[in-house]
Amino acid sequence: MTEPTIVLPFTETQRTAARRFVSYVFVDMAQLWLTHGWNAAGGYSIERLQADLTPAPLGYRRSMAVARQLFFFAQAWRVTGNAACAERAHALYADLTGRFWDAEHGGWFFSLGDDGRPADPGKDLYGHAFAIFALSHYASVFRKAEAIDWARRTGEAVKRHLLLPQGWFAQAARRDWSSPDPALEQNPHMHLLEAWLALHAATGDASVLRDAAQLVTLYTDRLQSADGAKVLEHFDAAGRPQQERGQLVQPGHLYEWYWLLHDYAESARRPEYKQIAAPLFDWANARGVDPLHGGIYDQVDTDGQMVSDRKRIWPVTECIKVHAIRAAATADAGAHAALERWIAFMTTRYFTGGGGWHEFLRRDLQPDSDYLPATTPYHVAMAALQVAELFGGTTFLKPAAQP
Repeated sequence: MTEPTIVLPFTETQRTAARRFVSYVFVDMAQLWLTHGWNAAGGYSIERLQADLTPAPLGYRRSMAVARQLFFFAQAWRVTGNAACAERAHALYADLTGRFWDAEHGGWFFSLGDDGRPADPGKDLYGHAFAIFALSHYASVFRKAEAIDWARRTGEAVKRHLLLPQGWFAQAARRDWSSPDPALEQNPHMHLLEAWLALHAATGDASVLRDAAQLVTLYTDRLQSADGAKVLEHFDAAGRPQQERGQLVQPGHLYEWYWLLHDYAESARRPEYKQIAAPLFDWANARGVDPLHGGIYDQVDTDGQMVSDRKRIWPVTECIKVHAIRAAATADAGAHAALERWIAFMTTRYFTGGGGWHEFLRRDLQPDSDYLPATTPYHVAMAALQVAELFGGTTFLKPAAQP
């Protein structure tokens, strides 16, 4: 992540709210997962907690979920200096690299069963993107060159086995990388871009930035709508919007692409991509936000009609990231106030105390879930990091000695 330009003043109320938000994520949420999110006997992370904070009996653990937890605890240590977070990050790194890598064919198994053997031995682009992302962050925080080697090895496997002649990546393949699925899916490409940007930030490698540029081109050529204001999700093997699901739009992904295009613009020194991103913010605010109850719809269509009125937590985290970078770029009090409102919405509507949260709300903002996925702290941490950077870092990011 790039350092934003600090624009003052913020009110003391805004600074206090931001500090509480960041603390809840990296102190309270981290403590919940430190105490309930680990199987000490098996030496591995829990995929999902039930409402009573006991492990959900799923029978599997995904490599993607382990990677997201690895990112979360590496950043939690960087923010707080809590040695327990560093210890957990190292254990997650050992779990991921020691158990999920396919020594025969290369790449990461999609999931392992409770017995430690592959439950789904297939290879998916989404999971590999998060492995690159998490390993890059872990390497940056703890200065672990070996983790960069793992990230590069993962990237090479993705390019060797999943890159299709059409110019995009297969979303999944079998264990031996055969039978790649040629349909174009937006979401894993978005996270692969996020991964390349994280690896570039960790290494400064220009070739990685070129990999990122290819995905940005895919976005402008294929993934964005003709008016540049929406991101389409599902395409067929010819790169055309699918007949049944091709008109679906997830407003949270509009905010996410806005943030990624800004990050790429900074990394590549290509400011024009900030202008390309601008319509996404306007359309998401106009069509993705519920004007009656507040919050962000899970899905709408390309005409802006609501498809799913449930409101998951992660789109709000993406919205906060965007408002934070917009607040960093202007002295307009309205931008600062908008960020404050969304932080308040998150903390009052989703956070439940003790590090917990509601994963879903109904349209009327009543809770609509009774479990906690291990994957969600990644989303909330990304928002908290962006907020912390906005306020200069020194108030929020505590220096710590290398463990």
